Formats: sequence, C-alpha cells, structure tokens
Amino acid sequence: MKKRYDCIIVGAGPMGIHCAYELMKKAPDLTVLLVDRGNDIYNRRCPILLKKTDKCPTNSSGISGCHPACSITTGFGGAGAYSDGKYNITNEFGGWMGEYVDSEVLLDLINYVDQVNLEHGADTEITDPTTETVKAIEKKAIGAGLKLLRAKVRHLGTEKNLKIMENIYEAMKGKIDYLFRTKVVNVIVEADKVVGIELENGEKIFAETVVLGVGREGAIWLQKTLESHNIKFTNNQVDIGVRVETNNIVMEDINKHLYEGKFIYNTSVGTTVRTFCSNPSGYVVVENQDGVILCNGHAYSDEKLGTENTNFALLVSHEFDEPFNNPNQFAYEVAKLANKLAGGTVIVQRYGDILKGRRSTAKRIKESFVTPTLKEAIPGDLGLVLPYNTMKSIIEMMQALNHVTPGIASDHTLFYGVEAKFYSARPEVNSNFETKIKNLYVGGDGAGITRGLSQAAANGVWIARNIIKKMQQKGD
Repeated sequence: MKKRYDCIIVGAGPMGIHCAYELMKKAPDLTVLLVDRGNDIYNRRCPILLKKTDKCPTNSSGISGCHPACSITTGFGGAGAYSDGKYNITNEFGGWMGEYVDSEVLLDLINYVDQVNLEHGADTEITDPTTETVKAIEKKAIGAGLKLLRAKVRHLGTEKNLKIMENIYEAMKGKIDYLFRTKVVNVIVEADKVVGIELENGEKIFAETVVLGVGREGAIWLQKTLESHNIKFTNNQVDIGVRVETNNIVMEDINKHLYEGKFIYNTSVGTTVRTFCSNPSGYVVVENQDGVILCNGHAYSDEKLGTENTNFALLVSHEFDEPFNNPNQFAYEVAKLANKLAGGTVIVQRYGDILKGRRSTAKRIKESFVTPTLKEAIPGDLGLVLPYNTMKSIIEMMQALNHVTPGIASDHTLFYGVEAKFYSARPEVNSNFETKIKNLYVGGDGAGITRGLSQAAANGVWIARNIIKKMQQKGD
C-alpha cells in the first residue's frame, strides 16, 4: 500500500464502489485507494445467514456483532450487498440527488449504473410499471389514500447481487488498491484543503482528493468528523417502524406485477408512512448497527431458496424541531429498548395482538397462519417500544393497505421491531458534492443525499466524473 494517492475513497458501498469503478474506467492513470472498516467481498460472512447461529455472535468482551464490523452492513458492497438487490430505475424516489443535479442527468446516471450491473452479471428481466394490472393496483391505492410510486425494478436477488459485487471487485482488483478491516478516524485538512486520512492505528495516508461514502452506519461519525472541521449540517428525518411479514398469497398481485410496491400514506397525526424493501418469498433478518440489533429483510432470486412469506418494512418519518437535533440517536434509543425487552434481539408480535393491546406469546405466534422466518425474534409487545404516533401511523397504514392487498391487516400478520433507517444530517456541499474544504467530497446514504442502491451508485459516478474534470483542468 502506498502512502500517497490521487484519490482516497472511504466506504466500499454502492457510492464508493461506483466512484472507484468510474475512476478506473475513465482515468486509469490515477492512483486510487478504497478503504472500508468491514471485510472484502469474499470474507463477508454473516453467521445468521449461514445458519450457524440464531443470534449475533458475542466476543470475549461481551460485545455482540461480527469483528471488526457487522458483515450485513459493512464491507465491500456496503449494506446493499446482502439486501434483496432491487435496483429502481427512476429519478422520482430513492434520495435527494435531484436537488443538486438536473433530473434527466440523474436518470441517465442511474441507467448508466444499471448497464454496469448488466455487464457484471445482472439479470436482463425487469418489471413493467405501465401495465393495466399495475394501473388497477394504483386505482385501488388512490381510493384508499395511498400513493403508488411506480418504477422499473431490476431484481438482482441476494445471491446474484453478491456475485455481481464479486465480479466488480475482481474487475477493479489490481487497478484500485483495497484496504479492508480498517477504520478511518479523521480526515487531514491543511489550509482549508484535504490532504489525506488518519487511521485508527495513527497511520496517515495522503491524497489529492478524498471522498467520504460511509453509508448509514457511518452517518454519526461523518457528522462529528465534518463538524470538527466547521462544516455545517442540516438535519434530515429518521425513519422508524417495523418489518411486516405475511403469506405470499396476500401479496400475490403486487409481487407478480410490481415485485416491490412502494406506497406512501399521510396519516391523521401528520406523519408520512412508506413501504420499503419488499422481499417476496423472502426472509426477515437482523443487522447489527454499532451494537444495536435492527430488523431487515432479503430474498433470493432462486425460487428454490425461497419461503412462503413476503416481508417488507413500514417506516414512519420523524422530523424534529429545536432544541433537539439528533434524530439518529432518538431511533437508536427506541431500538435499544426493544433489544432490552427481547434479551438482546428483536421483538415479534402478531398484528391482532397489537390491536388488542396485548403482548404476543410463543403459543400465539406458533398458532399464527404466518410462520416467522426469523427464528431468533422474541414474542413481545411493540406497544412498549414504539412511540404512540409511530404505532398509530403504522396501524392507519395497514388499514389503508388492506384495501389494496386484502388480508394484509389480518390478525396473523407479524410485526418485527424495530426497523430504522438512519439518515445523517446533510452537510453543505455544492452541485458536485464537494464541501467547503477543497477536494473533500461526500455522498451516498450516510450523507443524507441518497436513499438506496440506484441513487447512491449514481452519486458515486457523478463525483468521479467531477474529480476527473477538475484534475484535467489542473493539468491543462
């Protein structure tokens, strides 16, 4: 490993990967280092997904989670690597890049990354959101007060998504330097210009340009680090909710014609609820965010690896006014409470028990028509965890969804909690995502700029192109 590079990229999620890939393709003479606190693509091994355990492992110090970081959320591929791998081809949702670049430019970037995925093994099959069946679903949704967000969706699938990541990893290997299992603790700034990064062991690596794409798990670190260099932030919302699990037959029309139905609902208490990350024939899983256990979901593209259940998230957006300015910490505390009540894991509860105001028991869960795919979840009472407005919002959303997918509001539907999506306060950047510190760029989900695979990857490509442009101008 060199001590000086043209560009250092911190974070090997979609943003960081596609930034590095674009630099490799369009400026092969540049020296580039990609750093991540997790493992490379071959050594990301979640023991829960491998069926070696039902709970996150605990080390000798009593700290739960994989070492040096959760294999679900960190490492090459980022948190999206073990996801269902849904690539939404649209500029209408998935983040806020459209506030910085023209909407048509954004869509071109998303299509560009889609082609990169296709070149590295993605399926050519894609959903069509313009069919008469989809229009009929949309009509039902409107009648229930729901807005359906339609988009072309390329379902990569968990196992194929990992294979695509492997192929991209190999394509960059030897051309991009990798540094895994390495924690960056600071960026080095001199005279309002970034000059490198500092590692946890005190080592310093220098560079002309630094890109921070640290993902949702690195959101708090990003804010603390940049604020120490006097970069201002504006607070974004945090999303808190549950992972819903039901029978495939209930979701049959949406699964078949949309794969993922993204619905938005405005509640009577002034909140907005959205469906997110639907996984037909999928599994509910857990992820470890700095010692806090949260819910998530994934699904394989191979039908033989599937289940009889569909899971998706119901997320309630929470925004805060002064004097409180730490929405991420609020969500962490809610999730920690669920972990305490569940003995270190997550809670599962029948929807019918929620409506009756009682906790679920192992007996009631066993008698449910929906067999839980997350075996480690502990029957309990999410009413003791989720704030009143959050729970009321989720119940209103379920009642609305029942008009579109009858049966979803069955007593037997399962709720797992807590699921949360952390969006960092957004740092001040220009249209190229460069901060006031010269040559220091930020982007992706961790910077509160994107919210998903497609815009995060597009963000990386846009930053790479602007780095190349600036270096070419400097050379001229």
